Amino acid sequence: MSATRKIVARVTAKLCLVLALTGFSITATANSVPNSIKITTESWELYTNTDGSGLFLDITRAIYEPRGIRIDVEFVPYKRALHSLEHGNADAMYGTYSTEKEGKAYLFTPQVPIDKERTVAIFDRDSQADWQGQTSLAKAQLAWVRGYDYHESLEVEVSDFVEVTDSKQGLTMLSAGRFDFFIDHSGALQDTISRISFDASAYRIETVFEENVYMAFATTDRGRHLAQVFDEGMQGLIDSGKLREIFNRYELPYPF
Repeated sequence: MSATRKIVARVTAKLCLVLALTGFSITATANSVPNSIKITTESWELYTNTDGSGLFLDITRAIYEPRGIRIDVEFVPYKRALHSLEHGNADAMYGTYSTEKEGKAYLFTPQVPIDKERTVAIFDRDSQADWQGQTSLAKAQLAWVRGYDYHESLEVEVSDFVEVTDSKQGLTMLSAGRFDFFIDHSGALQDTISRISFDASAYRIETVFEENVYMAFATTDRGRHLAQVFDEGMQGLIDSGKLREIFNRYELPYPF
């Protein structure tokens, strides 16, 4: 082989290597941008309905779909949603507090909350007549839905509590005298009371605390990227007035 041909061969080989590396780099970059988001969530009336409607789902679609990101939702109990995020089987979930308040290393919350939640306690009017706010909970028997972990958010220390499968079981056990207070977020509690024809006349409902709630993401590069998209999208919805329209659609109070 002549010297010229050897030089051409070497240049060609280097060019092919550069193109291959460049192609790999482009592919890797393209693949790093998510084109879908997998969400695991409990089903909450008005917020995450199993038919695909609901406040949180409508907000999510308004943020991600215009950016070409497909929404994939799986409805599971709250505890399982946490488990899915922890073990990398989902990108996001709804209904957590901030990263700082949750204290769970596998949860990453964006800067903008998705809503403000009112947490309430329901209890028998006669047996718990002297309501003193959270102080009344300190030495009482409490219950909440598994995974809600309200003991980590209360301002008083509690040790006597049980976890139930859902709000329906909580109300059933409360009416049977199995504990003193059932704690839940207001929307879910009111919905359950209406669906199971629970006679609330003998009970009292009081606010325990109010807190911002978030769409939480997995603490991965993918999750952080999706959280950044969420923040940008939420701010756009707020500025344009579209977010208020979504809240009005479900006749829910606008918290922003």
